[in-house]
Amino acid sequence: MDSIELEPSNLKNSDLYGVWLDKQLQKQSVGTSWGLTFLLSLIAGPLAILTAFYNQPGGSQFLLLVVIGPLVEEMGKILAPLMMVERNPTRFTSAAQPIVCAIAGGLVFSIIENVLYLNVYIPDPSPMLITWRWTVCVALHTGCSFVAGCGVAKIRNCSLSDRKPPRMETGAFLIIAAVVIHGLYNLIAILIDPFFGSI
Repeated sequence: MDSIELEPSNLKNSDLYGVWLDKQLQKQSVGTSWGLTFLLSLIAGPLAILTAFYNQPGGSQFLLLVVIGPLVEEMGKILAPLMMVERNPTRFTSAAQPIVCAIAGGLVFSIIENVLYLNVYIPDPSPMLITWRWTVCVALHTGCSFVAGCGVAKIRNCSLSDRKPPRMETGAFLIIAAVVIHGLYNLIAILIDPFFGSI
């Protein structure tokens, strides 16, 4: 069996995929894997910002804030580790690594978003708004990214334990849960905004 046959894109048969996984697991080192995790963590937040900017459709502002925005942002924050798991789940030697990437993505995303909101989008933000964004909004983004990252880790774990290609549906519940939590937060913020003013 030559190396071309053992490329993941050529492996339709789950037995062959298991053989490919075994070969990949033998190649991985913990140090290199964590180095990759660090690099993915650095790009996860900016990548999420880019996806959020890219998807700014017209139409209902409510739909954008409660459904489309949370979906795009949560998928953007886990895009880097998700793509790595899809390409080669053995590159993460620990289930914690995709979660670390996701949390870092959420944290960096929230920092960049706060800098933009408090210095560009909102003129003269109130002290309450500044405090809210640096506490509650940071917690929201990192918390939702943690939940979605657990979904990515589950996709990886199922692939390795089942010796089959990664399947999105194995972690979809957790990723959807992160989107729903984010959407509910945005809905509540919209509802209380007239009372508290642009929080």
